Amino acid sequence: MESFIESLPPGAARQELAHAIRGKGAFRRFKNGIYYHHIEQQWYDYHAAAYREIAIRWCRDEEIEYIETE
Repeated sequence: MESFIESLPPGAARQELAHAIRGKGAFRRFKNGIYYHHIEQQWYDYHAAAYREIAIRWCRDEEIEYIETE
């Protein structure tokens, strides 16, 4: 979540989300914040890309060919 927030342009959304992810209930506040600022699709796209990169890196480390499917 932190890296997503850092990828946002400076402004209210970035500031509010950075504050939201501190302490108990952080994920709930984060999700509420992305919906409030209408950036939920940006979050889901970022999240999917991050998992894709993890999978590619793992395959490379294990010497397994990564094949992209649609």
